[in-house]
Amino acid sequence: MRRSNPVPLLTFVLALALPSAALAVDPMFDQSRLHECKLELDPADWAALRANFQTNQYYAANLTVDGETVKQVGIRSRGAGSRSGEKPGLKVDFNKYVSGQEFHGYKSVVLDNVTQDPSMMRELLANSVFEAVGIAAPQISFCRLNINTEFWGLYTLIEAVSKPFLKARLGEESGTLYDYEYSTDYRFAYLGDGLAPYSPVPFEPQTNESKLDTGLADFIKAINQTPQSGYAAAMESYIDVKKFLTHVAVENACVEYDGVVGQFGLNNFYLYQYGNQKKFVFIPWDKDTSFQAAEWPVQQRMDSNEFTKRLMLDPAMKAYYESEVKRIATTFVTTAFLTPKIDQFAGLIRASVSADTHKPFTVAEFEAAVAGLKGIAAARAANVTAQIP
Repeated sequence: MRRSNPVPLLTFVLALALPSAALAVDPMFDQSRLHECKLELDPADWAALRANFQTNQYYAANLTVDGETVKQVGIRSRGAGSRSGEKPGLKVDFNKYVSGQEFHGYKSVVLDNVTQDPSMMRELLANSVFEAVGIAAPQISFCRLNINTEFWGLYTLIEAVSKPFLKARLGEESGTLYDYEYSTDYRFAYLGDGLAPYSPVPFEPQTNESKLDTGLADFIKAINQTPQSGYAAAMESYIDVKKFLTHVAVENACVEYDGVVGQFGLNNFYLYQYGNQKKFVFIPWDKDTSFQAAEWPVQQRMDSNEFTKRLMLDPAMKAYYESEVKRIATTFVTTAFLTPKIDQFAGLIRASVSADTHKPFTVAEFEAAVAGLKGIAAARAANVTAQIP
């Protein structure tokens, strides 16, 4: 997701220090171009998918990305609040009907309908900040989607968090990947011993489904029951505490209201337990609710999540977290870092946004959202600095 515009020296140093930031961009995720995607399927199947968009029923289709075709893929409606029959978000499963079939090494990708973000670019911008601070985030690009012969709108093409992502970004793929699927307001409370209270709901296993251990349950129990004295040091056996706090700092620096310390509880992340270890790492996902305002408390809801609440009781961890929010806001949530991206993306997609008759907002609302992002980029750092002298 790195682009050719100049970045601060600190970004370069962090990229060297943190291998997870190293990213070889697949051509279909090249953000400097507007990609062309086409799905060919029986019109009756497309009508059925739209009519039954609340289900996960798969339909067979051929997918073409920038002239390269993969046949007999499975597509289904996807999303939570973004599910739509007018402009469906889609999961593309390459091996649903052809065993072992992959595309550029992937078994699946996401065609996101971008119905909850009038600017169409919040997720790309947020992921670029995660990448800049050394936290691996999915690759993502813009595409024009055609269904058979009809232009269906501007979409984003998103890398699936799966084994290729884990191998490339975290260095191994043998561990257990959990997709956090929001079901109710949950904030890392202890619900009892054993895995059953936590998985498959809300932590849905994506790998090692038939040989899950108690690692997740042990992690959550430790969050709640580890003594406060020496808490952060003890939790290091389960997670890189400072990296976790940096993840949360990105969310609050970028004014994300639906993340780890979300308004409605935990949301929008994957949790990965490394193979043959009890250590976990958070992976960001679905960041289109970032950049909501320039003014936002840096301690927003940090006391409502059991893990962040315990960490904020440690003066050293609180100071580290706040220093990270300030560093991220003053280095990356800025005019210098974000505005060139905003201008590039707006120029790239403006005509397609205008032509997209399935989007749930107007062109004027798109332009207002783009202007709003520039305003946040210009003002966020000052607001954070005022909160953290």
